Amino acid sequence: MKLSDSNRKMKLTGLIVVFAAFCCSSIAYAHHSFALFDRSQLTTLSGTVREWKWANPHTWLTVVVRKADGTDEEWALVGSSPNMMIRWGWNAADIKVGDKVMVDIHPARDGKAIGELHTVFLPGGKVLADPGGQSGEALAGGPSDLPTKPQGIPYQ
Repeated sequence: MKLSDSNRKMKLTGLIVVFAAFCCSSIAYAHHSFALFDRSQLTTLSGTVREWKWANPHTWLTVVVRKADGTDEEWALVGSSPNMMIRWGWNAADIKVGDKVMVDIHPARDGKAIGELHTVFLPGGKVLADPGGQSGEALAGGPSDLPTKPQGIPYQ
């Protein structure tokens, strides 16, 4: 039984679609995994905002931290989606480039300068909590009992 050119093209197209779906599924899974962050650890960073991206699917805060040895280190911090953060009292204009902030984060398990946002302490005294890891009523109701000062172990 010999396949016609149109049948061969159809089968080839089908294989390409299946292969592409397989490749993209691992990317989508990795994108939504926060397993690379150690949620049992809370670290406090003190630094200057270099960049603030208020965009879907996740917000990103880049902070330049001065280490104890005098060198600067840039930290990339992932937050929840703007929609979730708005429910918790955030506004895109809350954080500005150049702001001196303290941030409690869940650091990367592998020691890289990345983390998951937990709480941001702004220069004017405003405190913003990230709803990451929350669900159900906690998300809808917003945060309660925000800390007045950082709770993590200071990063050096």
